[in-house]
Amino acid sequence: MAVTATSTPSRRPRHDPRDTEREILVAAEALLRERPFREVTVERIMLRTGLKRPAFYAHFHDRYELVPRVLQSIELRLFEATNRWLEGEGHERDLSASAAAAVAVYAEQGPILRALADGAASDAKLEETYSGLVQTFIDANAEKIRAEQANGHIATDLDAEETARALVLLTERYLGELFGREPQGDPARAAAVLHRIWVSTLYGGEAPAPAPADTGSPGA
Repeated sequence: MAVTATSTPSRRPRHDPRDTEREILVAAEALLRERPFREVTVERIMLRTGLKRPAFYAHFHDRYELVPRVLQSIELRLFEATNRWLEGEGHERDLSASAAAAVAVYAEQGPILRALADGAASDAKLEETYSGLVQTFIDANAEKIRAEQANGHIATDLDAEETARALVLLTERYLGELFGREPQGDPARAAAVLHRIWVSTLYGGEAPAPAPADTGSPGA
């Protein structure tokens, strides 16, 4: 009797857990560029990857646990972008270069940040995570302003904490509106506007011409 070969269903090759996790994060980021956070469900994420739903829960408890991982790389890039101002000598030109570099990050990642910011307005769990990111930048800039006050570069009667809060919140909202959806705004124009606002607020007087955008590493 002839033996008939039996076909077995094709299976997806087993992935390294790190590759699987990264694939899930990439899928989530892609969906956040297209949809509001409330529509970025575990089911939609896993359909985008082609993996089974249990693979998600092997790495994340729920979609809220995924959000900090999505924000992590963006936060790092924003700190690299603003490093010249936060870690430099504090000259207006350093502030200008950092503004231009931060705008460049938003021009690329704006849709993701806008989706999370909009979702945070009506979702307490998401709001806690997103506001934590914003507060990190408020704290860093407040510390920088106090250092500049100690160096005699910024007036000591300026409230460092609240000025940093106002400037960071203004910047976050402005860039989110400008680069959070298509069509996006003009990066050069946005950088020039932020340069004038930050320099005139912190250093007073007429803001000098903004520095050209650095074509190399933002944090250089």
